[in-house]
Amino acid sequence: MKKSLVLAGLLSVSSIAMADVYVGVDYGINSNTDTATGRVNGSQENSYSDLSIKVGYGIDGDWKTQLRLSKISYDKTIFDDSHKNLTELGVDAIKEFSIHSYKGLYPYLKVGLAYGSMDVDGYDDSSIGEVSFNVGAGVSYKVVNHLYVVGGVDYVGRRWSDTVYSDGSSTSVTGSGFKPYMGINYSF
Repeated sequence: MKKSLVLAGLLSVSSIAMADVYVGVDYGINSNTDTATGRVNGSQENSYSDLSIKVGYGIDGDWKTQLRLSKISYDKTIFDDSHKNLTELGVDAIKEFSIHSYKGLYPYLKVGLAYGSMDVDGYDDSSIGEVSFNVGAGVSYKVVNHLYVVGGVDYVGRRWSDTVYSDGSSTSVTGSGFKPYMGINYSF
């Protein structure tokens, strides 16, 4: 009897703890400007698509935190002729707002940081790292119990590791642009 009470208590506590956990997927596109300075100078427009899976925690209409893993596919190469995919791990802080006259609609503001890497050929290292930040706004809509549709626009800034050449010179590459996205979240 005691074991069943303890088990029932643990299950109820875990279901309460899981009540504010969500998983989701986002898809976004970005019209990005990459700028190189140093040994190589210049800018290029380079669009990309961004597919992210995420796990988050928070209360509707309040603060949320999420971890995201993104696969970013550029239209043009940045560093060499063969690699265009960036893998990135990030964290976002989200502040949602409740609109009492529109139950289930939650506008939000978001800020985040991420780190990623891309495989490269022809350099001393086989991959190059980057850090990025994002700030944005969007809306989450509760379609049915546990299921949300999200959409928004983020401004994304990215700074790649410097590429160093054999003569000691280097090139710094930065990128920035706006990324509209759509997604689905499922809360437990």
